Amino acid sequence: MKSIKQRLASEITEKIGAEVSVKDIERPEPEHGDFAYPVMKAASELGENPRGLAEEVSGELEDMDFVEKVDVAGPGYLNFHLDSDFFAQEVFDTVESEKFGFQDKDDKILVEFSCPNLAKPMHIGHLRNNCLGDSLQRIMRFVGYDVTSENYIGDWGTKHGQVIYAFKKWGSREEFDENPMEHMYKLYVRLHDEADEEDKEKAREWSKKIEDGDEEAVELWKMFREATIEYNKEDYERMDIEFDRWTGESVVAEEAQEIIEEGLEKGIFERDNDGSVYVEFEDEKYPSTIVKRSDGSTLYLSRDIANIRKREREGFDQNLYIVANEQNLHFQQLFEIAEEFGIDLPSEHVSYGMLHLEEGSMSSSKGNIIKLDDVIDKAVEKASEIEGRSVGNSEAVGLGAVKYANLSVSRSKDIEFSWDEVLTFEGDSGPYLQYSNTRAKSILRKASEDGEVKGEFTEEEYRLLRKISEVPEKIENAAEEREPAKVANYLSALCEEFNSFYHSSPVLDADEEDMLRRLKLVEAFVDVTDTGLDLLGIEALEEM
Repeated sequence: MKSIKQRLASEITEKIGAEVSVKDIERPEPEHGDFAYPVMKAASELGENPRGLAEEVSGELEDMDFVEKVDVAGPGYLNFHLDSDFFAQEVFDTVESEKFGFQDKDDKILVEFSCPNLAKPMHIGHLRNNCLGDSLQRIMRFVGYDVTSENYIGDWGTKHGQVIYAFKKWGSREEFDENPMEHMYKLYVRLHDEADEEDKEKAREWSKKIEDGDEEAVELWKMFREATIEYNKEDYERMDIEFDRWTGESVVAEEAQEIIEEGLEKGIFERDNDGSVYVEFEDEKYPSTIVKRSDGSTLYLSRDIANIRKREREGFDQNLYIVANEQNLHFQQLFEIAEEFGIDLPSEHVSYGMLHLEEGSMSSSKGNIIKLDDVIDKAVEKASEIEGRSVGNSEAVGLGAVKYANLSVSRSKDIEFSWDEVLTFEGDSGPYLQYSNTRAKSILRKASEDGEVKGEFTEEEYRLLRKISEVPEKIENAAEEREPAKVANYLSALCEEFNSFYHSSPVLDADEEDMLRRLKLVEAFVDVTDTGLDLLGIEALEEM
């Protein structure tokens, strides 16, 4: 409740004589109050005893019209107990307002995620990226940013020459037409397994031919590109992921060549004896790296420099890359070079930990992958029967399980992929959130009237009200920290609170006054969980 926090911060600032911000106002454990302020920092600045200062101002702070009482606890905490009717009205007004009161912002944000390569199916390693990127674009848009999500596909470079060469050597147009992705990927793996130095050189030649505009090379490249995009669109549609635009490295390939020449002129890049171009970083801040090969072809880094300049021209205010932390060095080098070029677009690498298979490492070139659509298929199969019961909406439930498993873990941490853990349907899981949401909706369907605040809140009711009240700040924190886990973990805690309330506080069988008050809480819970699930990309169901 930002408005309450703002009023508390303003009043404490006046009474205590030191600046207090909204972020200084905390949420204590429910038994200690609704909000809290630790006086210790301000007391240190003022040269005062924290406990003594808290006791000195507590009485004055109780004079605020919406504060019932103020307790002093520990070394110097001010715990605020609000008037319950006032607090409830603030909570319900916020939950019932459009986007929980978030206002539109002027900033235009580019969110880049997914970015699969040509001729290879998306695999389980793409799963976390897709889930994080989609959730972040939803969250950033919800809090008011003008968001453009972009799928910047890996459609340029050496690997695409490899696929063309493999197709020319072993490929079959008939097999390609029958199953494009299976055939392309089989050729890619075969080349990796069987290629000698001559094969590798010929593959590099085909890559250069694409850059040089060779008619046959470009025709085959376009054929593979289109087939890959069409294949991946089925996975995106199934996962309910949409992009505002599809681009790729090929879009900036020509500009990347111009970047090389400009970098040489400005002394940012240097030419090596073999004709390649590289960059040395001042004081050896980062390892030197090549931006153009001796054969004249550009690299991923040089194309990224061109792309970040393109986005600056397009007027974006922030540029977010959702990419695993194994690419940390790449983005450090990219941002450093962009600064050298005078590119003034605030850019951020939103990194995340790797996803590991229990049975060992995964390599697309070796064919050791679990395809993304196989993951979804298995999740749906598992969802079709939970605890011996037939479950409808198994597609939505299975996807909910997989998405939550990826989003509920802080993105800085690695995930050890386990079918049993990812596809569990008990406790802290996507289906648990969906089921809690449908349980609340079933109450509302049976109710003959709308909820209304009447009478006094019981302890169980007020605990649920407090937890519901946290939703705007949890979403705001998720946006600021680029961390969907803030929303996922909040929803899990909220559902636990709701289920405790559900078992201790009958709704439809209660007296009229209690029933109306509890219905109001259930309505708010449904609004919050409907929204929260949508921000995670998980479908909120009507029945399970």
